Amino acid sequence: MKTFILTILFVFFTSFVSGQQFLWSTIEEDSVSQKFVPVHLLNDEILKFYDHYKLHYDFTGYSKERFIKESSYGFDDWEFLNDITELTVLALRSNVGTGSVVLVMFITEININLIVFSNEDIENNFNYILNFSSDRKKFSTWLQTLMF
Repeated sequence: MKTFILTILFVFFTSFVSGQQFLWSTIEEDSVSQKFVPVHLLNDEILKFYDHYKLHYDFTGYSKERFIKESSYGFDDWEFLNDITELTVLALRSNVGTGSVVLVMFITEININLIVFSNEDIENNFNYILNFSSDRKKFSTWLQTLMF
């Protein structure tokens, strides 16, 4: 699992540096006006990914401390995450060669949660959750728990 998460982070952060797409964030002062999403609209924005993609990966439940220690790709030093003390969410899109994937990263004072949306399994990791329209409300309710 750790290797898969590192692969995802590597794909996103190395491709992000070379021009992949920053979609939006909840940081108003750091975002272009059309790329700022207020917290009260997050659920709707993330549900757009749920509706568009066939599956998602649930990488929730990291403490900042563990995430910073275990994640070595993309940045040499993840310590900047400790400066974030309020809910901050960002979305990035990248191409993994077989289509696009979207990473949604939730950063709170003590936790980091990741959701990756895709239409195909990534790196032959089959621990994905299918996005059924019948489960949309359940997903939306679960999503709310990440916004504390």
